[in-house]
Amino acid sequence: MKAAGTSLSASRIAKSYVVGTVVTQVLAEVDFTAEPHALTLISGPSGCGKSTLLAILSGLLQPDSGEVLSMGTRLSKCSSAQLDGHRRAHTGFVFQGFNLFPALTALEQVLLPLQYLGVTGGKAQDQARAALNEVGLDHRLHHRPAHLSGGEQQRVAIARALAKRPQLLFADEPTSALDRRNGAAVIALLHGIARKHGTAVVCVSHDQRLIDHADLLYRMEDGRISDTSSRGRRLSS
Repeated sequence: MKAAGTSLSASRIAKSYVVGTVVTQVLAEVDFTAEPHALTLISGPSGCGKSTLLAILSGLLQPDSGEVLSMGTRLSKCSSAQLDGHRRAHTGFVFQGFNLFPALTALEQVLLPLQYLGVTGGKAQDQARAALNEVGLDHRLHHRPAHLSGGEQQRVAIARALAKRPQLLFADEPTSALDRRNGAAVIALLHGIARKHGTAVVCVSHDQRLIDHADLLYRMEDGRISDTSSRGRRLSS
């Protein structure tokens, strides 16, 4: 059980892109907080800036201004090597496209990030099998992606992130490629991970199905937070 408190916060985040002489502001003065044991959802239409915000929160992208505090670390003060180390130690990622290796079995997919962390042998096997069991795929350990459904592939991706026991789990449109049944299963898994492991789960999606499962909801529009609510209770606008 991890200690309670804020796992991730951001203050006055701004980001623009320049193409030729055209400057497009993607994020403007965004504040954000995510806590352990909670599923935090960033919702909004395509192009509103939510995926850019997720990339900044996870340290994959630097903002033009503002600050991200992640597990007590100010990301702006980190070198590239330090950011890589921070992500390895504290974060997991789940993407829309699953990002599985075609030649690897489900078990091998989950073992791979553990090897990067220096977890090997029986301990790695135990952690990988436990993660796959938690997502309901203990009977599909030796199947490759081509022999798994879309929902099963996404569950392998979740198990891969879960096996390293991250304190922060980032999910970018995790249900958009799935049908209603599989989408609901993935939502339930992400919520369960937050509850069971004390993980701060931060999810970006325009999928309305996720809203009822969010402990904290940020609605975005035109690069700004337009509304924030907690379990259906409005906090700010």
